[in-house]
Amino acid sequence: MLCAELEELEAEFDDILTALENPDLTEQERRSLQVAYSRLSRTIKDHQEHGHDGGPCFEE
Repeated sequence: MLCAELEELEAEFDDILTALENPDLTEQERRSLQVAYSRLSRTIKDHQEHGHDGGPCFEE
């Protein structure tokens, strides 16, 4: 099972992806979501690689 923090990050990531699919977004909203997408991508990757002192990101 994924750790709770990673599950929360991935849920937020999914929310951003869903929001980006909205065709009615303004350019400012789209840019803001794209920035959040990039930032959250890096946060998830960093957490997976270093979030548990280099150990795997899983709970038993």
